[in-house]
Amino acid sequence: MQCTAKSKRSKKQCLKWAVRGRATCHMHGGNSKGPKTKEGKKRARKAAYKHGRSTRRALKEHREIMLLIKRSKNLIQMMNN
Repeated sequence: MQCTAKSKRSKKQCLKWAVRGRATCHMHGGNSKGPKTKEGKKRARKAAYKHGRSTRRALKEHREIMLLIKRSKNLIQMMNN
């Protein structure tokens, strides 16, 4: 069986053979079955974590800081007029 993946650019199907029991070749994720256990999923999340700049807490803090800056700029403008 051939790989069912298609190219974004040419829209042509991949010509490689699919991994046995899967629909795609090894290049398009045929070997990967992903973590199954809770521990494995937890390890995968931890491995994918790069930095804390995009966490919910960091984004919330950033919004609050930007709001404070905006308010202070408005206050300064009001005082100058």
